Amino acid sequence: MPDDGPVSVFLDTIHLPGESAADAREMFVRPALAVLFRLAVGPSADYYAPRFLTYEKAGHAKPGWHWPSFLLPSVWAFYRKLWLAGIVFALLPVAGALAFGALASRIDHASVPWLLGAVLVIWLLPGVIPALTANSLLYRRIRRTVARAEASTGSASQVASLLARREPTSLPAGLLLGGGAIALAAALVAPGVQMAWFEHEVRVQIGTALASVRPLQQQIEDSWDRVREVPMKLDVESLRVQAAAAFFDEVSFRPANGRLRLGLGSSIPELFGRSILLAPMVDASQHIRWTCIPVDIPAKYLPKDCSSD
Repeated sequence: MPDDGPVSVFLDTIHLPGESAADAREMFVRPALAVLFRLAVGPSADYYAPRFLTYEKAGHAKPGWHWPSFLLPSVWAFYRKLWLAGIVFALLPVAGALAFGALASRIDHASVPWLLGAVLVIWLLPGVIPALTANSLLYRRIRRTVARAEASTGSASQVASLLARREPTSLPAGLLLGGGAIALAAALVAPGVQMAWFEHEVRVQIGTALASVRPLQQQIEDSWDRVREVPMKLDVESLRVQAAAAFFDEVSFRPANGRLRLGLGSSIPELFGRSILLAPMVDASQHIRWTCIPVDIPAKYLPKDCSSD
């Protein structure tokens, strides 16, 4: 095996021969760091220390998946004494709920996409962010801890002794602060999500019921297209087998103007006794276009195609 030259040792840093100064950081780390990182990180040092040494060789931290911070982000952060991260992680579900409130109208047509969207934005994404950043955040904290310990004393043994005496984690902080953060986030998010789900379900029901009235509208449109007149009578009885029968307790028709009046029944107590008008309008091409007119129904309960705006 050819001899590439001697390996030089300066302090406790090993230099590999044949490498430029620009490549030096990529090729070596101080051997003592392996011990100091293990002392500074405490529990699960077998998991963290090798990763932190890899970060040292690269010169920067890298994103990586971390299951504990995905499942219980704020608990893990407070347990590891990452105070600011613990607060931010606790607020992520709240931010997710606010973001979902702005996006929910785009997936309001069906319940399954709505539920999947809520789970994704309020739970999964707020867990993915901590899971990808946890190792990097802890690495930076441990690196600062080791640097401060080394700056406070010139002896390697004293540095190790100083790190060994400190408490790298706090189980009470993880349980109390982390658990409290979860409870607070749930208290802030759950009522709003529950109300948003109820409003979504009402909109879906109204949309389904309005769709079931479409045959009556079609009768009016067909009569207009044939004789340019609104029919004197509609087959309202056909709705009894439609979804409208379970939602509207009254469906009436006015031949004078072609309007359909849909009275809301008791299936939704909050809207009982209120009504929706479907009014036909003739456009420039002499075709009927329908306008949905809610009567005393809050906009939050109305689907997109039936608004009082």
